[in-house]
Amino acid sequence: MQGDIIDAILASTKRESRVLDPFVGSGTVMTEALVRGLNFTGIDINPLAALVCEAKAAIDGGVDVEGAAQILLDSLRRDVGEEIDVDFPGRAKWFDDASAAKFSLLRRSILSVDDVDARKVMWTVFAETVRQCSNSRTSTYKLHIRKLDDRVAADKVVTAFESNLRQALMRVRDYRALLNKRSAARPLVKILCEDARHADLDWPSAEHQVLVTSPPYGDNQTTIPYGQFSYLAMRWMPERDLPGASARRLMANTNSLDSASLGGTVRGSEDKAVPVRAISPHFDKFMLEAEARGTQRAVRKVSSFVGDFYDALCHLRSSSGATAHWVLTTGNRTAAGMTVPFDAICKDMVTHLGGKPIADLRRQLPNKRMPSRNSQGVMITAETTTVVEFA
Repeated sequence: MQGDIIDAILASTKRESRVLDPFVGSGTVMTEALVRGLNFTGIDINPLAALVCEAKAAIDGGVDVEGAAQILLDSLRRDVGEEIDVDFPGRAKWFDDASAAKFSLLRRSILSVDDVDARKVMWTVFAETVRQCSNSRTSTYKLHIRKLDDRVAADKVVTAFESNLRQALMRVRDYRALLNKRSAARPLVKILCEDARHADLDWPSAEHQVLVTSPPYGDNQTTIPYGQFSYLAMRWMPERDLPGASARRLMANTNSLDSASLGGTVRGSEDKAVPVRAISPHFDKFMLEAEARGTQRAVRKVSSFVGDFYDALCHLRSSSGATAHWVLTTGNRTAAGMTVPFDAICKDMVTHLGGKPIADLRRQLPNKRMPSRNSQGVMITAETTTVVEFA
């Protein structure tokens, strides 16, 4: 759907445009931009997400993935070492010694690849193998220990990696085939592993901004803890191969990345809510209801997240050119038994920033569940995509 919206925007503006996704994740919007030959800027505070996007950009740039895979496999066959190369708090909980030795073998084989861009692709394969073979359950983003009878034996780790590598090579082939259909020259890609509230966009003044994103619906800790999800894989990767200047700090413990993300701390939540309440009638109504119920303490995470998100939008708007189209896909979670009208709050925010909402699209999502203590398992059943014009 994002691709169709981008096409409609380009047809209406007829200006040189660059696509921006300030919460880029695994790069779905990035792919839509690249197949259209559009320059792209992506932002994500999560080093693993930024790494995945850099790997995609490297594939588009012609990196020799197949050659790197052969170097890796040759090293894998020659290496008979059984030492464990990495240690971190909780390592033995998530990787027993036998599995840690196998992951160390894979790590050494990836590091035998000299091309850093090719290594990025290999690290994405490694991350998927960590997800499958660590002692953390695969059914949730949060770190939860597997039952003993559900754990993957150490002698299966290398086999799983090789299977993932074969699948990755097939996806690379298909991805290249998709990108090769474009008629324009290869576009420029810029991936920033930074906080969207402070990222240095250095936006070209002549380029029309097409911001397309699906922002988080709330703080990571009570919605989807992407930081926990990324932690185990990142702890195996050398800091020099991870994007961003703050990788070490963000993987200091299992909660560091989620705490640094939007709404990651309730400190100052009341102060953060004040400016948003002043410009968003929907957020103010939500907070008045919480106060009437006596649950304002229970929604501090909501206040903190909404305040941080508004700061991010303000920064993004002030850092771009005069004209822009924004496409925001949002969902409404539940906190303290109340629905957070995030779609309406977003519309209030962009209107205050000078945008004019020109379209709303709504689609059902019957299977999206927020793993939150506050949501009590409530399903997010719909997403709203709002298209905004800044003239």
